[in-house]
Amino acid sequence: MKHNIQSDHNKIMVVAQPDHPLYMELIQHYKVRTLDEAINSFDTYDLVIDLSPLRTQKKFLFLNELAKTTKADIISDLTLCWGEWILKYSPQVKASVSTLFYSPNKAFEYSLRDESDETFLSLIKIFADTINQEMIGHKNLGLSFHYPRTIAMIINEAYFALGDKLASATAIDLAMKNGVNYPLGPFEWGEKIGLHLIAQLLEELSTITRDERYKLSTELKLQAFKYQ
Repeated sequence: MKHNIQSDHNKIMVVAQPDHPLYMELIQHYKVRTLDEAINSFDTYDLVIDLSPLRTQKKFLFLNELAKTTKADIISDLTLCWGEWILKYSPQVKASVSTLFYSPNKAFEYSLRDESDETFLSLIKIFADTINQEMIGHKNLGLSFHYPRTIAMIINEAYFALGDKLASATAIDLAMKNGVNYPLGPFEWGEKIGLHLIAQLLEELSTITRDERYKLSTELKLQAFKYQ
């Protein structure tokens, strides 16, 4: 399917909150709007890049509200969402990305609704180049993107160990950096990402799958609560 979308930054609205890890980079290049500003904006755009930190139900409602004020196609951040469900019920979302979790490699995952859609592949590449990030393809987005799901589980396990008094946070960070060659220890990594985001993703995954792997540790939940 061909799309007549321009890559002119003045024709693109980016939806992001001030605590987004790439916010300072975004505001240098794009018209950045908060959630409330976005749904109350009646300006004309060719494209909306939605990087809002919302879980599945709230994301769906936000996208519906957004559709009332703009007919532009959307690239949406589905880090905290059941991606497959959003793509099924929000047809205006033509591609998805995962930018909410801080990446020490300066990279984010993306997924196209239509894998042969070269227009949106090109638009995501321009976006990545503009904000100095690498892009990593994720085909057939189902439940979640690989990186946020994996790192959230690793950090959660570290908090289980801390809660069970198996080792201190400092010792666990040191062991993972020196023993497994992680760029950051799980506690350092969690602080960089934001424990509230990790907790939200794990709760969403647990709600959808009922899988014990995503059970939120009490210690992580207590720490994440401070961010609410």
